[in-house]
Amino acid sequence: MDKAKDSKQEQLNNEITGKKHKKIPNAIYNVVRVFAILFAGGILIYASYNLTESYLNYKEDEKKYAQINQMFIKDNEEKTTEKSQNNKSIRYTKSVPTWKWDYKEMLQYNDEAKGYIKLNGTRIQYPIVEHSDNDFYLKRGSDKVYNGAGAIFLDYRTAGLDGKMCILYGHNMLDGSMFKELMNFRDDDFCRKHPTFDIYVGYRHYIYYVFSVFSDKDDNENIYKYGFANDGEFQNWINTVSSRSRYNFGVRKPDTSDKIIMCSTCVDDYGNRQIVCLYRGEEVVD
Repeated sequence: MDKAKDSKQEQLNNEITGKKHKKIPNAIYNVVRVFAILFAGGILIYASYNLTESYLNYKEDEKKYAQINQMFIKDNEEKTTEKSQNNKSIRYTKSVPTWKWDYKEMLQYNDEAKGYIKLNGTRIQYPIVEHSDNDFYLKRGSDKVYNGAGAIFLDYRTAGLDGKMCILYGHNMLDGSMFKELMNFRDDDFCRKHPTFDIYVGYRHYIYYVFSVFSDKDDNENIYKYGFANDGEFQNWINTVSSRSRYNFGVRKPDTSDKIIMCSTCVDDYGNRQIVCLYRGEEVVD
């Protein structure tokens, strides 16, 4: 009798213990699930915050550079002739808003300004600046204020816009700003439609001709040169970058008498760079 009673009690204990064992995993699962939801929610909030901040920064950057561009829009008087109702010619002068480079005004905005770069039909319309190192303008706009998009800046190790060769850097921004549109030179039709840049060097305005576009690593010392010992070394560099072009622009090959600008922007986080090489052509009298 006692044995039967003990057997029933043992069976009851096993059932209770089994239920407890089943409840424990469920409890752990619920806790893990709550933590997972909270973690995922935290990531979502953080990502949303970053996206919102990036969007606001992009809009602020766009506004700033639009204001800079507006500095150079002046009223230009143009003479025009129209016919009256009785077919007589009426001559008069009207004011037409015209973009006109003013280096003196640019220097008042930033005393480190060296010029301006424009690629017609694109968003590449920016001041060119230079600091005593290459880090300063990575996260500062052309007004020297913190700005995630940075600025278009000269490599301080090269000889400047009037030297044999200089390097211009600009970020490849997701919103299409800065040097993002250099990536479009991977398209033949874009190359055909954009063979020249307008570049303002100090007070002067020049047409620059694109002669080579290609990609390379930023640690390739045969491409990223900061000076040349002699004309022979310079010509070898010209030969190298000319031979690398993915598109034939149909222009003459530059020589050691030319002034060359190499525009560079990042392609990815692994050191790959998009490179566009230009040589100085004729001066424009505005």
